[in-house]
Amino acid sequence: MMSGANRIGQVVRGAWIVGALGVATLLTACVDNRTPPQSRPCPQVRVVQDASYLTRFAGTSEDLTDTSFEARISRSESLCYYEEDRGTNQTRIRTELRVEFAASRGPNNPESAANFRYWVRMTGPGGTFLPGDQVLDVTIPFTPSRVQGIAQDEIFVYIPLNANENGDFYRIHIGLEVSEKELAYNRRNPQR
Repeated sequence: MMSGANRIGQVVRGAWIVGALGVATLLTACVDNRTPPQSRPCPQVRVVQDASYLTRFAGTSEDLTDTSFEARISRSESLCYYEEDRGTNQTRIRTELRVEFAASRGPNNPESAANFRYWVRMTGPGGTFLPGDQVLDVTIPFTPSRVQGIAQDEIFVYIPLNANENGDFYRIHIGLEVSEKELAYNRRNPQR
């Protein structure tokens, strides 16, 4: 969890749920009780393709028999609200983001779990990265009879708006934290 009201893009973690495997979709909606949703756009949420999945090996070999686990971002959904502070006349966007992860156990998984991290980053006007990146841990446990699993994380992203700005000025990027070697492996073995 991150604190400090002066941060441009504040990310706060919500609930964590483990459940059944789901279907990949991206749903974005915007809600404001006083203004029609179509006139108040939400920030776009983008899953970074090269960081949307990872294959983690137990050793230095990239032989499939040394695979510890494979993980991917299987779904993301977002909903945003424009919040106005009548005292300061400041407006911010609160984006509720739910990210679902799927993992499968490899033949060389000594931990009986998929332990990995993912990140949330924001860009503002002109595509410049804003302060407030957040890296969060994910654990998906395995058992001898359960070699696949999913986890969901819910986070809240707060973006204060400057005058004449709306959600179109901002993007929220999410991806799995991958090493340089894992990124190179992803690029050699692209997935859709």
